[in-house]
Amino acid sequence: MAILAGGSPHAHDFASSGAAVADVVSQLGHEVEVVEDPDVAASMLDDVDALAVIGLWWRMLGNTYDPWREQHAYTPPAATRDRLTSFVSNGGGLLALHTAPISFDDWQEWGDIVGGAWVWGVSSHPPVGDVRVRLVGQHPVVDGLPAEFEIVDEVYGDMAIRDGVEVLAVAKRHASDPDQPVVWAHRFGKGNVVFDGFGHDASSIHHPHNRRLLQQAITWILEGS
Repeated sequence: MAILAGGSPHAHDFASSGAAVADVVSQLGHEVEVVEDPDVAASMLDDVDALAVIGLWWRMLGNTYDPWREQHAYTPPAATRDRLTSFVSNGGGLLALHTAPISFDDWQEWGDIVGGAWVWGVSSHPPVGDVRVRLVGQHPVVDGLPAEFEIVDEVYGDMAIRDGVEVLAVAKRHASDPDQPVVWAHRFGKGNVVFDGFGHDASSIHHPHNRRLLQQAITWILEGS
């Protein structure tokens, strides 16, 4: 299994998060390789059964990102787009974590593959804090988890969720917020895909309930490969 972990470090320690995901995968007995470059990850896909994405690669538009744009702005070339699309549509598993729906922001099909996408000017999240997660679906990914649990992380809201995804868990950004999908599963072509909106840092990834969710997600996405 390949883990794509990296991107601008301005808000996340993706190296630490990637190592945490690698630990979760290794506990299941799978071989794992962590890479930072999306193009390198795409070139590896003929040799793996699944890909996990924990990072942020996007154009970094807007003045906020001026200090990081020159080094970290990214748009996926055609070859990378084609390889990622072909990999999942032909049966490769995809585990998309936390910031994955924000990535590749000029590639609309990435949102179709993941099952949802961040919409600039519409989507939002509050600062990291206590989040109450509530399960709303029955699925192997969430089997055995408590109906509700708490985690310290961010809740992404008002994203463009694609038709046909099976929402498995919801949370709120604030008390009056409608429920926001934070975990879902779907199929893209022949491939199994899971989005887990948590994973802001290694502590979130190692949270007992999120770790179990991730391990069950890995097992499920591999069933489609």
